[in-house]
Amino acid sequence: MNRIGWLNLLLPVVVFLLFPPFTLIGIEDSSIISTGSPLIILDAILQAYPEKVKSLEIRNGDWSILIGDNSCYWAGGRLLLSDELEKAEKYSPYHFVPNPESLPPIRNLNPEETEQLKSILERKELHHDVRSSGFMAALWGMEDFITAENTVIRVEFLGYNIRIHPEIQNSLIQVEKGILRAVQTDEDAARWLDNISDAGAYVWRDIAGSGNRSLHSYGIAVDLIPGDYQGKQAYWRWAADYYEKWWAIPYAERFHVPDIIVKTFEENGFIWGGKWFLFDQIHFEYRPELLILGK
Repeated sequence: MNRIGWLNLLLPVVVFLLFPPFTLIGIEDSSIISTGSPLIILDAILQAYPEKVKSLEIRNGDWSILIGDNSCYWAGGRLLLSDELEKAEKYSPYHFVPNPESLPPIRNLNPEETEQLKSILERKELHHDVRSSGFMAALWGMEDFITAENTVIRVEFLGYNIRIHPEIQNSLIQVEKGILRAVQTDEDAARWLDNISDAGAYVWRDIAGSGNRSLHSYGIAVDLIPGDYQGKQAYWRWAADYYEKWWAIPYAERFHVPDIIVKTFEENGFIWGGKWFLFDQIHFEYRPELLILGK
């Protein structure tokens, strides 16, 4: 049976693994979120980065992918290089949440779920959820600050000068072309573009409230900053300062990027932070594997 044949055979099991009965979208904690099927997730990575990922196979008794010359092992979702396997327990797993095609329903958490959420966020703040950076370094390089500074390039995007990883330049060019086409006929898109006052991409830093490197530090994330948030909420951490149940803020009260803009980004490999549980309305990042999983 070929690869597609046995992937289809396993699909019912995978659906359960990727969407367990209780999932807080975007929250990373192994007691709450299933890491999903290694076969399906690693195959999505293989499809998403065909020029980088050479093979998907079982090696040394575990699923693995070959990225350049680096064997990257599933290791319970931790995605570890060979020299990291002996200290696997020090790392937290990655969680590949499929990108939904439309906005997911707003969650109303019960008291138990609320306490679990608080516990997860506390662990993140204390840097108890640190993942290995070996997988991302194998995929994108830029394993340290000096290498990153010497890798990123400056480009013009929607009239703003930003620094990005050179390997996403062509995708970002297509995004810009799509946006400029969209604003010719879509009034919401035109107003959104006119309201942008700044843009940012590469910056060497960790995710706020976490010990893990931000995708901005790999030059594969872009923030498009409006001049006027129009009284809407844009980022979960800011909202949490004023709203006890920030996760239940209705979409109508969140700063919204027009659907045609979001679709343009998604058609070129980027996902939008406005679809996340930990919402970030101005943030886009290059994650084609999550788009593949979402389909």
